[in-house]
Amino acid sequence: MNLIDLVSRDGRLSHTKIWANIGYAAATVSFVRLNWVGQAETEVWWAYLSCVAGAVTASKFLSLKYSGPATRAANAEEKS
Repeated sequence: MNLIDLVSRDGRLSHTKIWANIGYAAATVSFVRLNWVGQAETEVWWAYLSCVAGAVTASKFLSLKYSGPATRAANAEEKS
């Protein structure tokens, strides 16, 4: 995976990918800062993990559910 793949799809910039990664980065910086200063409660851990992991899981689920067999085959081939 190239770094450009974080913000582009098929060689074109993807606003969805750009803003999703900006959101993940902002949440991660805030989470790390709260842990660094010792203010992170259990609820902060649950919120951070559910937002980041939940968004990725939902995205994968939706792409598998609504993509056709050709798209699934191409995705599987790309991962190997």
